[in-house]
Amino acid sequence: MHPGIQPRDVESSKNTRQSIATKSRLVAALAFIAILGAGIVYLWHSGLLARIADRRQLIDSLRSAGPEGPLLCIGVQFVQVVIFIIPGEITQLAAGYVFGVWKGFLYSVIGIILGSGFNFYFARIVGRPVIEKLVSRSTMERVDALLGGAKGKSALFILFLIPGTPKDALCYGAGFSNLGLVEFCLISGLGRCPALLASIMLGAQASNRNYPAMIATAGALVLVIGAYYLYESHVSRKKMLQKARKQ
Repeated sequence: MHPGIQPRDVESSKNTRQSIATKSRLVAALAFIAILGAGIVYLWHSGLLARIADRRQLIDSLRSAGPEGPLLCIGVQFVQVVIFIIPGEITQLAAGYVFGVWKGFLYSVIGIILGSGFNFYFARIVGRPVIEKLVSRSTMERVDALLGGAKGKSALFILFLIPGTPKDALCYGAGFSNLGLVEFCLISGLGRCPALLASIMLGAQASNRNYPAMIATAGALVLVIGAYYLYESHVSRKKMLQKARKQ
């Protein structure tokens, strides 16, 4: 320590930095909440929120948007991830129906990754007490245990890969982990891609009235999901037997 610097000066400087960091965090949290709240109110009054939740109305909106359609599609996918009560299947099928497989997939991936990144950073900014008002504490604790394990990243990828898992809770929970934003977006984006592509394909096939292809795509998706859950059941039974033998 420099001869002219006293321990109390160091401690005071440390406390000042912590105070500034806390205030900055609070300001950022309030800004995030205000932006999110204002966005929800706007969507509600504009009627877009209702159209997003209705497949036919959403398709009509995307078609009538003209050159702004791709941007609207990206925004819709972003909103669906942030306001997670909206079923993602509706927005994804609509994207495929209007834009086809590859454009619909591209626009959807951009919006979903942006939405996932927003949720991740939102959790990190506003803190755990706020998030536990949106997601139950028990769910958050399971996510913590998952991400805290030695294979946390692999498990996170697999859960994003499987349709029906609580991806909103995963996004929030990942915000409290040691993952970086870019790393999280990469893992979650790659994990979402197969199921997302299947939904987009179903929408595009429905637009072309290619019903045999729709049945084949849906059947393949069901088989993949079923195989995964059978595997998980087998692994769980095996672990239970090993635990019982040890006792």
